[in-house]
Amino acid sequence: MKAFKLVLLVLIITFPVNINNELKVSSSNGVSNYSINQSITYQVEINYTFTHTETPSQSYYFKVARLNDRQPNSSITQYCPPYQEAQLLYNSITGPITLIMGSHDKFNNTYDLFNATLSNSDTIVLSQKYIVKLNEVAFGTIGDTDIGSYDTSDEIFSLYCNNTETYYDINDPDLIAASNNIVDPSDNPLEKARKICENVSNYLIYDGTLPAEEQGASWAFDNKRGDCSEYSTLMITLLRIQGIPARKVTGYLIAAEREFNPAVGDVFTFTADSSWSSSLLGHAWVEYYIPEIGWIACEPQIESSYKKIDYRRFNLNIGAWFFMPGASPGYDYVSEFPHIPSPVASDHDAYTFDYEVKITVLEADLLFMDLIVIIVIISIVGIVIIGVTLLIRSNRKKRKQNEQFSNY
Repeated sequence: MKAFKLVLLVLIITFPVNINNELKVSSSNGVSNYSINQSITYQVEINYTFTHTETPSQSYYFKVARLNDRQPNSSITQYCPPYQEAQLLYNSITGPITLIMGSHDKFNNTYDLFNATLSNSDTIVLSQKYIVKLNEVAFGTIGDTDIGSYDTSDEIFSLYCNNTETYYDINDPDLIAASNNIVDPSDNPLEKARKICENVSNYLIYDGTLPAEEQGASWAFDNKRGDCSEYSTLMITLLRIQGIPARKVTGYLIAAEREFNPAVGDVFTFTADSSWSSSLLGHAWVEYYIPEIGWIACEPQIESSYKKIDYRRFNLNIGAWFFMPGASPGYDYVSEFPHIPSPVASDHDAYTFDYEVKITVLEADLLFMDLIVIIVIISIVGIVIIGVTLLIRSNRKKRKQNEQFSNY
């Protein structure tokens, strides 16, 4: 048994379960104090076919979001840890269209924009392929001295903090009182975010029956319920009241289960069509900004997730109130951008579409898998040691028997 314990110790030292990639404060990118504990690399294939089906022609306006590349060294993101590293391999949009590819908005989301006047049976086809690495990003211990000072003149504040918006009413007296009651004035921004996340997750009751149109922070607070949109909007508004820039992130989940451990080669297919039947798990979550630490992504439905995000979320957009080309005033901005391509048109019964997202697991660097490997190795070594021990004991017993026999 002593030998077996020694081998176990050697294996644990030789095969660590996890090595944190802890980063220090970096003045070059303003992101620090995080670790990547697990990651999955996916291939994402998107195929969309849209057909005009009526005899009268009709004009359509499309704005289709791309999967965002979210990392410190990305050319279009700032202060963001690498929880989504997206590489676009292929992008084809065909049909009788006028096309603008790779357009950016003020939030640095990326879109393909195209419009067309289609006759009966005219078809538009969109195909994309990505390699997307989703990292589980967790922030470690963050002290007061790790946190820089907010520059309230920065554009981050005008975009994500200073202004009351529909659904984000930072002047609501009830929300102001609630936010100030949740935190202490001496709390640093991370401590405030922890308390607000915990409070929101416990205060609201999830309601999956709400309409697609979000209800907003004030409504969620008054009614004590909401779906992912209301959880996110309430947390964002309570953070902004404390002077902490915060924003909504939208996209979709590959799995609703928190314990998601896919294997290499697993394939997940999601579809939607013009009957508005969809298997896509649309979702919203939160990012809040701390100077010298960066944007911290969290899930306000989970009390303990105030500084951690996992590898199940595909991000398409950050921000709110997105311009929709072709729509008339009053309808030309939407609070959450649709994750399924949705045209602006006068008659939505004049077309059909089919949308498919196929996700294949290419690599899986998971603690769960690491533990399985370690257990298998330990089991094999244990079996070998037990076998050798039994063999040695058997040989000793035979020698004793031979010695006893020779004495007669």
